[in-house]
Amino acid sequence: MTSPRKTEDEARAAVAAMEPIMAIEGRQMSDRDKDLLVDLIRGVITFAEVTVIIAREEGYDIDNA
Repeated sequence: MTSPRKTEDEARAAVAAMEPIMAIEGRQMSDRDKDLLVDLIRGVITFAEVTVIIAREEGYDIDNA
């Protein structure tokens, strides 16, 4: 993991700024997905880690390699 690039408040503000755009497009993001995106923006987790987390939540058994 890398050190955080943005504060949690900054990352949450960035995610909140996307919500109106997503709403116009008829999309919404779950609270769990928002939390993952915040962690990704902060640099707390990597894209590869997010991929594994989402895949496992959907029932796919993939490894981190």
